Amino acid sequence: MAPRPSHSLSATPTVTITRTREPSSASPAPYVYYKNCDAARAAGAAPLHRGDPGYRTELDRDGDGVACEPYHG
Repeated sequence: MAPRPSHSLSATPTVTITRTREPSSASPAPYVYYKNCDAARAAGAAPLHRGDPGYRTELDRDGDGVACEPYHG
């Protein structure tokens, strides 16, 4: 007769659930549109960085991720 293993197998597998992200209670950022950089500056929002409300590539002249930045030329 073969020896029996010292450990027993459970008929029901153990499942662990891990939450990777907590739900946010904050509402999403409102949509913001500035007609041009003068409008963004007048609103006190300039310079706008990529990801900021109101940022869009049309306002980013040099494509560096910062729109309506001061010109130092």
